[in-house]
Amino acid sequence: MRGMTYGFLVNTDLTHRAIDFDLENAAKFLGGADDGRVAVAFQEDGTLYAALYSASAKDEGAAANPVASLGRNAAATGDGSFFSDPTTAICGPVIFVGAEGEDITLDEIERIKDGIRAARNYRDDYPEEFNLWRNAVYNLRTA
Repeated sequence: MRGMTYGFLVNTDLTHRAIDFDLENAAKFLGGADDGRVAVAFQEDGTLYAALYSASAKDEGAAANPVASLGRNAAATGDGSFFSDPTTAICGPVIFVGAEGEDITLDEIERIKDGIRAARNYRDDYPEEFNLWRNAVYNLRTA
């Protein structure tokens, strides 16, 4: 049996905390099944992390997670700008772990916190664009 994993939980409202969790029980932090996993990046050096999330959260009405969506966009395109494709947005809380599911390090948490600051600054500096993105994510739900 696998032991506890050290991860970094980030909610849709940008609140966050480090957590120790069993991968088998990640769903209790994610508000549903933990069946989503995507590579994310927060630095231009190409370092990747994994974001664990509930793939059904979007259709169940969860809010868009701007930090996870930013990281997903950066990993997929190499573009670290916030404004990402609403069709690829991640919704609901996310647990960030190492690229292969291993513990996340304190240095890596600091990089994710940089992403949180970027998302918060974008939300505060460009509220109209942020709301348009968030509403587009909401309007693309299938449920």
